[in-house]
Amino acid sequence: MAPSQIVKLEYYQTASNVVISLLEKNADESKIAVECEPKRLKVAYGDRILLNTSLFGEVIPEDLCYSVKARKIEISLKKKESSHWSELEDKHKDEMDAKKKIPTDRWGAVVKEIDEDEAEAKDVDGVLKKLFANCNDDAKKAMMKSWSESGGKVLSMNWDEVKQKKCEYKSKDGEDSD
Repeated sequence: MAPSQIVKLEYYQTASNVVISLLEKNADESKIAVECEPKRLKVAYGDRILLNTSLFGEVIPEDLCYSVKARKIEISLKKKESSHWSELEDKHKDEMDAKKKIPTDRWGAVVKEIDEDEAEAKDVDGVLKKLFANCNDDAKKAMMKSWSESGGKVLSMNWDEVKQKKCEYKSKDGEDSD
């Protein structure tokens, strides 16, 4: 189904029912699909999702009825318990459901991988250990020599460059600095 589109919604309640009006002009009743669970309501019109939300309280799905009028789709839900709902939607439940969703697309996998890499990068020792473990012997010698001679300010993996001179840290202006 296509993503939901903004549809104006109005509702009112009695002790036993909640009546929802989705303002959609000239809707074709044959294209309306209403799915109801005790704490969830989904309304689609063709390939558009008009409403998909968690409900504040429980309803009896079997007692759902709806009608299509010239300017709106009216849905009547029977409450399981006679109580006042402070709002129609359980926004907290919807937020929790959104946080639980596991990315299934390629972009989601990339974001997850970047997050993991960033968490690893915060641990400098872990990054250095990983770098050290994945290089050849010359690079390891270069890393140890450059790191120890510079007091932990320079890290080189080029042994041909490092073996011929002492490694010192130079600031941006080219001066030695401690």
